[in-house]
Amino acid sequence: MMNDPICHRLRELMWRRKLNAAEEVELRAWLETHPAAREDWEAEAGLAAALERLPDTAVPNNFTARVLQAVEREAAAARRRTGGGLWRRLGWLPRAAVATGVLGVGLIACHQMQSVERKKLAESVIAVADIPSLPSPDILQDFDAIRASYPAAAPDEQLLALLK
Repeated sequence: MMNDPICHRLRELMWRRKLNAAEEVELRAWLETHPAAREDWEAEAGLAAALERLPDTAVPNNFTARVLQAVEREAAAARRRTGGGLWRRLGWLPRAAVATGVLGVGLIACHQMQSVERKKLAESVIAVADIPSLPSPDILQDFDAIRASYPAAAPDEQLLALLK
């Protein structure tokens, strides 16, 4: 019943100030139609009256920032207490063991890669060694005579003119 829009509006007005005569009449009419809500309303009215009697407290102008900082500090402390999981709870010896294991695996992988590269290099040297040797330079003795027997084609003058 307290979720009724009329009740909700009147409750918010009561929190801010005393209800005026028209609002009091509206409240009485609403309470007559909703007698089950009378007890809740009286509790709300008593709470509002008690809060009204409290003295106003001076709040520093950076109050919101301080509250948000405190909330962040508490959240960070909670993360530190529960965060990190297993790794944070382990001592230095298991951490060192894990680091040594990772380093060992890395060194083994590096050694394997080097041996594969050496094997490839050896195979390429063998492949080159199997190629028969080049002919002797004596074969080039008659190079000028062979070249002279095949005259080079004359340059294409039209093509050269187009390129200019």
